Amino acid sequence: MTKEKEEVCKIKNKKLTRSVYQLLFFIFMACIYHHDASAKGIGHLQMERIKGFPVSEKGIEKGVSACFAGIVDGYLIMAGGCNFPDVPAADGGKKKFYQGIYAAKISTTADTLDWQLIGKLPEPCAYGVSVSLPNGLLCMGGCNAEGSFNQVFKITIEQGKAVVEAYPALPWKLDNFAGSLGCSTVMVYDGLHIAQLQLEDLQKGWQILSPLTSEVLGQPVCGYTDGAFYAWGGCTSKTDKQDAQLQMQGYQFTKSGAKPVKGPRTCQQEEIYLGGAAAVNCGDAGIVVLGGVNKDVFEAAVNRPMPGYLKHPIAWYQFNPYISLYKNGKWALLGSHEVAARAGASLVFDGTHIYIIGGELKPGIRTAEIYRFRLPL
Repeated sequence: MTKEKEEVCKIKNKKLTRSVYQLLFFIFMACIYHHDASAKGIGHLQMERIKGFPVSEKGIEKGVSACFAGIVDGYLIMAGGCNFPDVPAADGGKKKFYQGIYAAKISTTADTLDWQLIGKLPEPCAYGVSVSLPNGLLCMGGCNAEGSFNQVFKITIEQGKAVVEAYPALPWKLDNFAGSLGCSTVMVYDGLHIAQLQLEDLQKGWQILSPLTSEVLGQPVCGYTDGAFYAWGGCTSKTDKQDAQLQMQGYQFTKSGAKPVKGPRTCQQEEIYLGGAAAVNCGDAGIVVLGGVNKDVFEAAVNRPMPGYLKHPIAWYQFNPYISLYKNGKWALLGSHEVAARAGASLVFDGTHIYIIGGELKPGIRTAEIYRFRLPL
């Protein structure tokens, strides 16, 4: 080896060593960071409270879960969602579904979102799936008190008003499912029902893929990274013959088929259940997943329901406070924070920041708080 090549190798080794030390330090800091209500940092991440929430529909100001959300032309979009605005769920209250489409201009320097009602969904709706397209927000499925939907439509903005354009309908009526966008393909998933739509060839409609489970998995998460779709979490329904089953593992979907992949773990190597969590694609950085229900508390509740389950304080339910990143076939635990401890929240990535919108803090109790944090890219 020449002297010149030796010098080049030394420089490369120094850079590699520095990068490894930086990565190890980041993981170490994330692992020693404890769930602390007074803490604002998440490892290298800073959580920022953003003021403002829609108010144009009576009751929505109390916060919603399971709303459509995304980015359209530099505006943050919220649409639909549900809550218990009058009588709490614990006291037998009626769930209300919302129909408004709201927009707020995104500004990384402002601490307030000025929400404006710009249109209405075809029906009051929650528990659907939305993905941000380069030219609009694609909304799929969902349900309200009358039943589930198979409708698909794209929301755009023209002259300050929402325009709703119909897309090919889903092959089934779906709610509490998951979906994601990868390149020019959209995938929807609930274990039993899996389908893909080629956005560049809408005439083909949805292409149905082989099911991976014999039963629907309620409230899974889905994402796309490294050229493949991924899905994790979800729970089967309890029947007279068997208990509800929680799906801890996930699947990778490629042209050659689906194969199992592991879910995230805490620094103590405990499995993190992603049912009821929220996920968002973050470009080359990977898939960010946060929140969701506690597997032990939730499993006991659905299989062995006890009187007064909805009456406990928020802390009793132990919603997952973890923020995890999936990339290159591996999970990284970015940290833990009370803000992430929500179920049914909506996540939006604007290219630099992740917005956490709404969700529930415990069964039946929604929040109108919106937070954002910058993802280190």
